[in-house]
Amino acid sequence: MHIALFTDLHPESLGGAQISVARQRHGLERLGHKVTVFTAPLAHTVDPDPNVVEVKPVPFVAEAMRKLGKHDDFTFVWPGAANKELIDRELRARGPIDIIPSQGDLGVCIAGVEAARRNGIPVVQTKHTRYDVYFEKASPNPLLLAWIFSQMQERHLPKDFHLTTVQESAASRRAWQLMMAQAQAVDHEITPTTHFAQALTDRGLRRPISVVSNGVDDELVDIAREAADDKPTDDEPLRLIWCGRLSPEKRVLEAVKAATQVQNCVMDIYGDGHLEHAIKKYVDSHGASHRIRLRVRVSQDSCLAAMGASSALLFTSYGFDTQGLVLLEAISMSTPVIFCDEILGESVPDGGGLVTENESVEAIAKAIRALADDRAKLRQMTEVVTAHQDEPRQSLQTEK
Repeated sequence: MHIALFTDLHPESLGGAQISVARQRHGLERLGHKVTVFTAPLAHTVDPDPNVVEVKPVPFVAEAMRKLGKHDDFTFVWPGAANKELIDRELRARGPIDIIPSQGDLGVCIAGVEAARRNGIPVVQTKHTRYDVYFEKASPNPLLLAWIFSQMQERHLPKDFHLTTVQESAASRRAWQLMMAQAQAVDHEITPTTHFAQALTDRGLRRPISVVSNGVDDELVDIAREAADDKPTDDEPLRLIWCGRLSPEKRVLEAVKAATQVQNCVMDIYGDGHLEHAIKKYVDSHGASHRIRLRVRVSQDSCLAAMGASSALLFTSYGFDTQGLVLLEAISMSTPVIFCDEILGESVPDGGGLVTENESVEAIAKAIRALADDRAKLRQMTEVVTAHQDEPRQSLQTEK
């Protein structure tokens, strides 16, 4: 098949959704399919990919939206006439196209759904993001951000869908309208977890839904397992790892504050984002720079290897992630997880993770301390995830 994949976030930018898209693409290509990616532009791509088509951003507005959303690598794209012409020209030149997967809910993916309808191509959407939570946590003005994106939905997607309302903020309701409009406009919906599929159904989605987990690249896993150092011994401090975007919705500062309270542990933080300065300031002011170390962003295989050499992954996201790709990465590297959001336990083998009593810093610190003090419990958890370490492989998800 020739697959035209539309994604709002450039695959070379940082984030679980971007990594998931890149791995899905490579998994499909290994099966012999051709994949052309349509995406937002990224300023610092080192080696442009001939099979990646960058659509046009909105001049000046894109920079303002980047600041409003606090994501340096997000580029605002409007599905207007210029991008319609660009996309149709590329589809004709590169076609024929068999199917369009849409990996998101914003401007590029709305343009992809419209292109599919204009050209008679089946279209499937995979949802990655809870925008109702993202708008609230990642922007100083969530209602304005939600209103801007909902304008794209109202102008470019059908309005004939039902949204089951609940008690929520105006920004959250607009975000759900955006998500539901996109889901109702496609032929088939895919979600990474059962609980997210159920949430969409509960809010009124009437399209067929399949649950297909995100995956971890087989080749990267094999490389990282060879490169990973041994895990700490019982007489060494508990070695935690935290991975992801350094932004409020990921609750990285909560992770730092909790780890600072537990003396018999160290924590390495991998990622980048606008909270980097706040993390450094907190760690330095508490005299914890020898235990809490900011490693910033590294290659995926290096991050996987670091997971493999860690006692446990600390995953502090709560009420935001639909799955949490780093949970799958940790399992693939035989690393147990401490996590806050009980609903994400769907992706963690029974006995391979420790869920905190609640999302507070104190509860996170208590869970860390429990594993630091009970290495027998930690070894049991490690044995459990090791028994399931190959289940997150991308090749298995691509077959589905």
